[in-house]
Amino acid sequence: MGRAWAVLAIGLWASASAGNQVEGLSGKAKLDAVLAEISKAQLAIQTLSANFQQTKVSRLLKEPSVLSGVFYYQAPDQVRWEYRNPRETVVLVTAQAMVTYRPAERLAEKVELGRSQRKLFSFLSASEPIMNLSRHFSFTLRDPGGEGNFVLILNPVTHQLKKRLHHVELVIDRKSFLPVRFSYTEADGDVTTYEFSQVQINQPLPPNLFSLDLPPGVRVVELKLRGSE
Repeated sequence: MGRAWAVLAIGLWASASAGNQVEGLSGKAKLDAVLAEISKAQLAIQTLSANFQQTKVSRLLKEPSVLSGVFYYQAPDQVRWEYRNPRETVVLVTAQAMVTYRPAERLAEKVELGRSQRKLFSFLSASEPIMNLSRHFSFTLRDPGGEGNFVLILNPVTHQLKKRLHHVELVIDRKSFLPVRFSYTEADGDVTTYEFSQVQINQPLPPNLFSLDLPPGVRVVELKLRGSE
């Protein structure tokens, strides 16, 4: 589950939007306006990099698990997560599959994505407008007012997603529409949170960043998400 939803923070960054377009609105009108601004932000992204910290809280863990590294995105659908601490792991995501490579274990796992996962990941990689997710999620907007940030809650509506995911929470900066924090809660109550810093948008990325040349001796295991649709 953790591998499958680890890509849930992709592609909501962009240059500052006109936040005053949503001020003064309420209810569904404000929700629609915020979604429209996020969609505009998605379309502006060609490349993106950011440092991230991932924190997971689970009843199976005595203490929260904290990982950190660097995230890269290139339009329309290339994603790379480089986990650097406490151990090296590389996660590459395409429109069809996700590959997780653990050098210390000499192991690479390839996971085929189902239709729901592809739809969600396309949105989160900025290639799918957020409003196109309405078939799979309902949206709730929380606005504390003043200088407080918007909080967007995505609740799954399909049976297959509900079996694995309780909800997704995005904290969106009120002025720039940049994500301040992102978290997802699994059906069993586990919560994974991502925080981002040093975000760079539309800057050149190193060549071959989104290819993965596995050294000899690495074992490749192909998997498919159970219950994917």
